[in-house]
Amino acid sequence: MIKQILFILSAIYVSCIFILPRLITQQSMEQIWNPYSLLHIPLYGVLMVLLTFAFLPNLAHAKSSSSFKPLSLLLPGGIATFVGVLDEVNQIFIPYRDASITDVLLDMGGIVLVVLLILYWQKRKKGNGSLEKVH
Repeated sequence: MIKQILFILSAIYVSCIFILPRLITQQSMEQIWNPYSLLHIPLYGVLMVLLTFAFLPNLAHAKSSSSFKPLSLLLPGGIATFVGVLDEVNQIFIPYRDASITDVLLDMGGIVLVVLLILYWQKRKKGNGSLEKVH
């Protein structure tokens, strides 16, 4: 049941990613650097978290990290990256917006940040498990 809820939340979140740029148009997009672009990092980080827990629902509740495979993060990471690329292509068709490779790189930065946090968390969890066995 939780898996289905997470997939639905992911779908709603992706829909918002595509709908919001159409609602929020900036008349002056002539800036060389837009500080709001940095919002891509947490935006796609949250998407990566939702997709990861939708595809790997037992990740948070597993007693040990021995069953966790880092390659299992490729599917949610690939989907999140694909959504980021599609979002930029979508913005080509929105007045006063344009596609940006920088935004895709920021999207990927948020995704990679979450992957690194998950890997760190799994490594730490594995380390704690081995300490408990020694005592």
